[in-house]
Amino acid sequence: MMSISVDLEGKVAIVTGAGMGVGEGIALALAKAGANVVCNARTAADIERTAERVRTLGRDAIAVPGDVTVGSDLDELVARTIDHFGRIDLLINNAGGTIFNSFLDVSDEEFSFIFDWNTRSSFMLSKRVAPYMIRQQSGVIINVSSAVGHLTARGMMAYGVAKAGLDYLTRSMADELAPYVRVNAIALGSIMTPALERTLIDSDESFGRLLTEKTPLRSIGDANKVGETVAFLCSQAADYITGDVMRYDGGLQDTNLPYRLPDYDPQTVIAESGE
Repeated sequence: MMSISVDLEGKVAIVTGAGMGVGEGIALALAKAGANVVCNARTAADIERTAERVRTLGRDAIAVPGDVTVGSDLDELVARTIDHFGRIDLLINNAGGTIFNSFLDVSDEEFSFIFDWNTRSSFMLSKRVAPYMIRQQSGVIINVSSAVGHLTARGMMAYGVAKAGLDYLTRSMADELAPYVRVNAIALGSIMTPALERTLIDSDESFGRLLTEKTPLRSIGDANKVGETVAFLCSQAADYITGDVMRYDGGLQDTNLPYRLPDYDPQTVIAESGE
C-alpha cells in the first residue's frame, strides 16, 4: 500500500504572523513534520510562546519580532535567520488582515495600508528570501490568501483587491523563480482563529449559525489543519505543484458572510460619504 509522507526534516522555515491563529497552526505543523521555525509577528510575547511550543516538539525555533510592512524589519528577519540557521528553505507569508468597511467609507490611507499588509509585504519578504533559495537550488514559498480574492463580499473590497493581487503575485513568482523555487498560495475561507472567535462572541447568536449554514461543508475551518495542508505543499509530495492557488474554504461559491451591507441610498449618499 502506498503511503504519502510529509517529511520536512531539517528544513528551515520562516512563518510571518506566527503569534496566533493560522500562523501558529502553520508553525506547529511544520515543526511536527521536522522543520525548524523562525516565528515572526509584531508582538514579541506571542511569537515567543509559539516558538516555545515548537521547541517542545523537539525542533529549534527563534522569535524575531517585526512589522512585515517595514523593509528594515524584514532585513533583520532574514539576517537573524541566516545567522542562526545558515539557510532558508521555506517561507510562509501569512501576515495580513483587514478593516471591515463599506466602499465609500474606505479611506485612501486604509486602502494603501491593507494592500501593503497583505500583498506588498509578501513581495518584499519573498524578494529578500528568494536569492538564498536560488543559490541552494531549492525552496518553497507559500502565500496565505483568501476566498475573498476571488469572491465578492461587501465591506471587504480593499482586502479582496489585496488578496487578488497576492494570487497574481503567486503565479508570477512561480514563473520567474522556477525551476529552483516553488511558489503556491492557499486561499482560506472561514477559519476558527482568535479574531473569528471574538466576532462570534460580539455578534448575536445567529451569526455563527448562518456562517456555517452558508458554507457548503457546513463547518468552520481548523487552523491546525490549515497548517497540515501548508506542510504538504512544502513537502516533496507536492514537488510538481507550483503557481497554484489552492482553495481551502469549505466549498464556497459565494460569500458566506451572514449579513449583507445595504444598497446605497441615492438621496443620502453624498452626505453619508462626506462630500
